[in-house]
This record gives sequence, structure tokens and C-alpha cells, in this order.
Amino acid sequence: MNTSGHIHVDVIIIGAGVAGASLTALLKNSGVTCALVEANPADKDQDTGDQSRTDPRALAITIASKNILQSIGAWDKIPKDRLACFRKMHIWDENGLGEVNFDSADLYEPVMGYIVEQRILEQALETALNKSDHVSWYRPAEVKILRTEKDKIYVGLDDGRQLSASLLVAADGQSSTIRRLAGINFKIHDYHQHALACVVETELPHQEVACQRFLTRGPLAFLPMAQPNQCGIVWSTTPEHAAELKNLDEKVFNKVLAEAFAYHAGEIIHTDSRTTFPLARAQADEYCRPRLALVGDAAHRIHPLAGQGANMGLLDVASLAEIILQAREKGRDIGAFSVLRKYERWRKGENRTMMMTMEGFKYLFENKTTGLSWLRNVGMDMFDSIKPIKHEVMKRAMGLAGDLPDLARSHF
Repeated sequence: MNTSGHIHVDVIIIGAGVAGASLTALLKNSGVTCALVEANPADKDQDTGDQSRTDPRALAITIASKNILQSIGAWDKIPKDRLACFRKMHIWDENGLGEVNFDSADLYEPVMGYIVEQRILEQALETALNKSDHVSWYRPAEVKILRTEKDKIYVGLDDGRQLSASLLVAADGQSSTIRRLAGINFKIHDYHQHALACVVETELPHQEVACQRFLTRGPLAFLPMAQPNQCGIVWSTTPEHAAELKNLDEKVFNKVLAEAFAYHAGEIIHTDSRTTFPLARAQADEYCRPRLALVGDAAHRIHPLAGQGANMGLLDVASLAEIILQAREKGRDIGAFSVLRKYERWRKGENRTMMMTMEGFKYLFENKTTGLSWLRNVGMDMFDSIKPIKHEVMKRAMGLAGDLPDLARSHF
């Protein structure tokens, strides 16, 4: 922890979650000096080495994201008994017989993606950052003052310390303090839904298959975890129903969950702690300004139905790091608007495409219009049978297609 009054670095990064920590690791490996500011105190489990606590927030990680994490040395620091892969995905509608099945073997890939708890991934990233001469941690610390000048950007922390840099990156989440202080508009489309997340033990093994059943009130996903009979649950529904599910007695909840999933995983044997969070789609009007860039949830939010939120954030930071390092190599100002605009043009369109695709799926499966259920199920079967189209969708969802940064394309 650096405690001096004023420090100048190349880049200040606000937020040490998955996006912020990944960007810091990408930059420090190339000799860029970074100040990493995080409002939350250090995870006590990280200090003690205790990883027994299960995090209900299970993240789906694409092949592209794995490549990024592997390049910074974080992937190999995820304990093998906390990392799962899924090779297939099964999607079906409660209101019909239509279904879609994805299989990584169709693309000659060993897996479609991976599942890891958010806390475990954050711990792996922090381990990868430890003992670096190029990174100064400020935690817990909150930004109270933001000021931009011609050649520098300044932040004032709540304890009176001041930092300056050529570039500041906001990776401080959907309620970003930096975005608010900069006055950047964040257009939010409220879905009027909440998601319930938890980890459950199931009667039947998941067999490395991710499943999603579209219910009338929203999708219910079972994500395979490292243990063969353990799944991460993400259940999107109305706020009232989510609150009711969260407060149910465990035995009652287990029965309700098994029924909602049509006993596809058999009985639910045990449920860990349940958490809920509101769902919305959002995108910042601007991803950058002179000396300022937004990444991850500070720049956008997406419905969790395809598990793309963390992956979009990792692609943001890999793209931004690529642009920063290219500019630095050419002797250009890394905080110049002309440099940062390349990042905005690159990622804003890619993110919007993914967001609108998920939006279409969401409304298609939730639409209660008479006759649409039949048409939807016929369409699912047709989509499942048209291999070229289905394979293109798979490639994008797996991080094998799109305008990807170099690190995401690399295979190790």
C-alpha cells in the first residue's frame, strides 16, 4: 500500500474486479506503471488462503477470455477443483417441444467454455498482480475528486491522497463513481426483472452440459461446476417472485427449483446461500473522453441469459491495452482522445451487437402473444437443424469470432 501524499503513474485504474485487475495485469507486464484503486477492503479469505466458501456468482468464461487470462498468468492460478468446463449446451422452452443443442465437437473444439466463481477468479487475478513493482494498490479507497488538465488527469481519494496519470480507466462497475463525476450519461433500460443466483447440489450429474429452460417469467440456467453434481443457478424472473424464492425455506425452494427445471437434474439435494440482483441493459453514451476510458460494467450492462457480461469486459480491457501499448510504442500520448477513440469505435459497436442479440432472444422467449409459442418452437427446431447458422452463433458466443484483440485470439 502506497501512503505518500501525491503519486504520478502512467495509468490509474479505478476498480479491482475482473476487468480492472485484468487490465492492470496486462499493462504492468509491459512495464506500464499503474495505480489500482478499490473501494472494498481486501478479501479476508485471500489473506488466509481459505477458498472453501462458495460464491453464488458463477461466471461463464469463453475461450477468448481464457486466452486473455492465461496471457497474464491468472488462469493457471485458479484452483483446478474450482474450475469447470462445459462441452454442450441444451436450450428448451417450457411452452413447447422445440429445443436447441450446441456441441463444441461440431467446431472441433474440446470445450464451449468454462465456469468459475467470481470470487475465485478475482483471487487468481490478485495473486497474479502481487509483488509487482509496477502496481501500487490503494484499498480501501474511494475517489472524491476528479480533475482533467491538458496533459494529466487527477483524482483525490477520501483519505486526502492525490494521484495523477496520463490516463484514468473506470472499471468500477455499473454504479461507476468515475462515470458520474465525469458526467457521462448511462442509458438504462430496466427489464423489471431480478435474477436469483445460488449454487446447488443435484441428484443427477451435469455431465459438463450447460442447460437453460425458458420459462414464461424468464430463463432458468443451470451451469455445470467443478463437482459433477454441483451447478450454479441463475434464475431470471419478476422482482416479486425473486424475493419470494430467496426467502423460501431451503426444502421448499429445492422442490420449486426442481419442478421449474422439469427435474432435468433430478431432485435438488442442497442449496447454498441465495442472492438476488436487478436486471437491466445499459450503455454509456461515451466510452472515452480525453484522458478517460470506461470498461466493463462501467461502460455497459447486459442480460445474463448468455453469460456474456464478464467476457465483454475482458474483451474491453484486452482491446484497450492493445491500443495503449501500440500508442506507447510509437511514442504517442496514451491519454489522447485520438488514441482512446479507437477503443470506443472498436468496442462500442461489438458490445451493442451482443446486447441486441441477447435482447432479441429474451423477448422472443418471454412473448406471450397467442400463436407465437408454436412459431417459436418451430423456429428453434429449424435453427437447430441449419448447421452453418448455428455454428456461426456458437463461434461468436465462444469467443472464436468477431473483431477480437490479439490476446483473445492467441492459443496457448
